[in-house]
Amino acid sequence: MSDPTPDEVVRLAQQRIAARPSAAPALPSEARVEQPWRWMFIGLFGVLLAALVFWPGAPLDWKLYAVVHGVCAQQHNITLGGAQFPICARNSGIYMSFLLTLGYLYAIGRGRAGGLPPWHLNAALVAFVVIMGVDGFNSLAVDLGQPHLYPPDNLLRTLTGMGLGVAIGVMLHLVLNKTLRKDVDDHQPILKHWWELLGILGLNALVLVAIYGNLSFMYWPLAFTAFFGITGVLYLVSLLLTSLVMGYEGRVTRLRQLARPAAVAFIPTLLILGLMAWLRFWLEGQGLMI
Repeated sequence: MSDPTPDEVVRLAQQRIAARPSAAPALPSEARVEQPWRWMFIGLFGVLLAALVFWPGAPLDWKLYAVVHGVCAQQHNITLGGAQFPICARNSGIYMSFLLTLGYLYAIGRGRAGGLPPWHLNAALVAFVVIMGVDGFNSLAVDLGQPHLYPPDNLLRTLTGMGLGVAIGVMLHLVLNKTLRKDVDDHQPILKHWWELLGILGLNALVLVAIYGNLSFMYWPLAFTAFFGITGVLYLVSLLLTSLVMGYEGRVTRLRQLARPAAVAFIPTLLILGLMAWLRFWLEGQGLMI
């Protein structure tokens, strides 16, 4: 077999170079469509956060209070370092715990989990809900001047609320995965062992120590955690419904694919928060609500 001529060597090299994948391949059409929405989501979140923090005329703690005024009774509020939380003790417990639970589940690698916890962990989550319900009705009975089981206090309200927050975090994460994810792992329980549940409870215990140990330097981190917890639940429900309407059911393999419905979901979230806060302030101004 004769050696290739110089022209054949050059031609072969050109063919091999042409066959190589481009160093910067074009984005798939879906990715090209979604990319501007990612920047829009980041921009909207940044603008809203900046408006919340820097809008003049009112202190930040009052602005946090006002935003969620329509979705929280804001009675029995806890104070830390002399400053009042934007939401009440029970809701603070619920929504701080909810946000901590979501972060914890991703931290232990359950981002795609689609399986229910073992029965004993399910029983514990149900017990958390029941205990919070008992304490809630007992506290309501006191507020209404009715017979009650025991004197309520803010520590109990926060503690029992945290149990409900764990249950909400686990269940909402499971619903989002089962509804939107294409790569959901149905064989992976969202919680597997007692120590995983104890890990969440340990984080909540640290929060309780910070609040009721009056660690004043923790006011703003915890106040924002409570604020973003309660608004985050509303936002995630809006995101779920928006995603279903826009046809994302069973399509998501990466969270960034939700950029478009995530940006759109700001609209119903802001409308609900704004309208309900306005309505409550108006009712209070008319003397129809305390």
